[in-house]
Amino acid sequence: MLIRDAYTGWPGCTHGARVLRNSSLFDKAENGQCIVQGNFIIADSAYPLRNWLMTPFRDNGRLNAQQRRFNQMLSSARKIFERVYGHLKGRFRRLREITVRKLTRIVSLIISGCILHNLCVLHHDDVEAFIDNDDDGHPNAYPNIYVDGIDGVLCRQQLMNTMPL
Repeated sequence: MLIRDAYTGWPGCTHGARVLRNSSLFDKAENGQCIVQGNFIIADSAYPLRNWLMTPFRDNGRLNAQQRRFNQMLSSARKIFERVYGHLKGRFRRLREITVRKLTRIVSLIISGCILHNLCVLHHDDVEAFIDNDDDGHPNAYPNIYVDGIDGVLCRQQLMNTMPL
């Protein structure tokens, strides 16, 4: 899987939803400029639900079977992306622990790793020996700090209704 967008320069402790909200990807997606209708970016429940950013139903103990199945399918799809991060950090172990202090060099290091990762994928470089599994098995513990968009709610419902049982 290719990395299509990389937005760097924020401290690692910054909430991912805040980083996304401040990215050009967010602005373009909100204006319908970069994500084809019917395609989605998949995120966990800490992110705002949009018609282009699909998040799971919040489990408040009252999810029906169809909503639980939707969440399972979304989680499975997210694991593919988490595996890409494992491949990236497995191939380029320097990305596991960056000790450089100059921000511009850190950004260059990360972007270079993403570009080289894509070249490896395009040239069918075997990565299995380098896999780094960072997934701790726990969903993002951050609360959703943004309000879900009504378009996203309707879009998620429609997507769930089209899923095979």
